[in-house]
Amino acid sequence: MKPMSRSSVLALLVAASVAAPALAQNLTKESGKIVSTDWNRMEMDLLGRKDRVTTWKVARDCEVKFSDKKEAFPNPSYKDLRAPMYIFFLYDAGTSVIQSVEVRQVGFDLAAGGPGVQQKATITNLDARIGHVEVDMGSGRKTFEVEPKDQLTAFQIGDRVTLLIDTREGGREVVTKITKEQGASPSPSPRARRRPY
Repeated sequence: MKPMSRSSVLALLVAASVAAPALAQNLTKESGKIVSTDWNRMEMDLLGRKDRVTTWKVARDCEVKFSDKKEAFPNPSYKDLRAPMYIFFLYDAGTSVIQSVEVRQVGFDLAAGGPGVQQKATITNLDARIGHVEVDMGSGRKTFEVEPKDQLTAFQIGDRVTLLIDTREGGREVVTKITKEQGASPSPSPRARRRPY
């Protein structure tokens, strides 16, 4: 292989130094409050300026850091992002894909597992595939969307649970955490008790 001349090396260094600022200039700063996330689609709904909710794509290698309560998130990733966190983020102006996020306000008590109200209930039906759970809270049955939906795979009909219910944009209630009640009897087998919606 023919060695590069000194002038060629200098030309490459100059080109690289010009390209680096160009890449940095392609990133635009924005801020907003997380309304919801869908990591299967790598998307976040953010409440931004003029109280408008916008859906943003998020890069799988998105850099995430916490300015607020950072000790609770030692290895932060996009999977730690959830409502109602207030974030600053950089997105690629050409693709509108978020490349990095800084969480300025977590917005809820971490000990509770997230924002919302805790409610005791008994599961009367569930569908982990679509992420819905029907529960009896003593005053009748009610169906909730569950986010993330994969947590439903650990539960069965008849389980006594505590739900963490978050009220989202437009009054939509979403269960963000389900905890099995201590001392509750073991669940029956899933095939025997789970029925389709």
